[in-house]
Amino acid sequence: MTFEQMRIFLEAAHFGSFTHAAEQLGLTQSAVSVSIKKLEEKLDVPLFDRSGRRLMLTEAGQVLLNEAERILRDVELTMRRVEGRRPLAQSALVACTASAYDFWMPQMLARESGAGVQGVDLIRGSVNEVTAYVMRGTADAGVTSAMPSHPQFQQVAVFADRLILCGHPERARQVPDDLGWKALGEQVPLLWEHGELTATLAAVLASHRLDPDRLAHPVLKLASSMAVISALLGGRYIGFVSDRAAQPWLSAGRLVRIGTLEIPVRYWLFGLREHNIDRFVSLFGGRAD
Repeated sequence: MTFEQMRIFLEAAHFGSFTHAAEQLGLTQSAVSVSIKKLEEKLDVPLFDRSGRRLMLTEAGQVLLNEAERILRDVELTMRRVEGRRPLAQSALVACTASAYDFWMPQMLARESGAGVQGVDLIRGSVNEVTAYVMRGTADAGVTSAMPSHPQFQQVAVFADRLILCGHPERARQVPDDLGWKALGEQVPLLWEHGELTATLAAVLASHRLDPDRLAHPVLKLASSMAVISALLGGRYIGFVSDRAAQPWLSAGRLVRIGTLEIPVRYWLFGLREHNIDRFVSLFGGRAD
């Protein structure tokens, strides 16, 4: 499998359409279709169910989506590590976990680019990777959903998000409007991102005497918000997803919120105490502790 095939597959999976994927990538629809067909022939397994109006991922396609996102993220991280060794690199580098990188920081930087915050590059990684980048000075600051506990860090709360229960409108109609935590176990399997937000979600479930392992899908351990949203659009499952990530699909009516259950999520900007992070704090109108 080539990186180009992987990239085409990801766009098709995210959009549920070869046509939309082609528009996003600047390719023809036939080029996207041929690439996916060759990939399926190489793997000897169908990746999409083409029987409906919208492309649906098969179980094999869901597994590939999960792994392809991880692989391309690792490639990006490797490239950034190499770029960080350039002797004349002038831009500041902010390391972010996936949700902050995808759904918060780009818009924040675009909005503030004319307000004195210039030359900020982003790098994406896991919570542990982001913390390590900041600790060893590879990154000037970090943004994660886990409050840093090391005494060498100064930090400030920046984003407030929440995990909400969502599903395709047809699937949502099968769920009681007044669904509460106690009855959540009757809706298994549930989907959610198995990554940076897992600990937050698991802690809340445990506080309501729910076992995450019994609620989770036995096979689909999806590693990103986009992978979860793509699976929910298929109409078979419901699941918890970041409100910020789900907003375009909620606004379009392709997903609906189910009940009022939600799990608060906070994001933290942090840096080493001996470094000045005020220029990054100004992005969010906050003050470092």
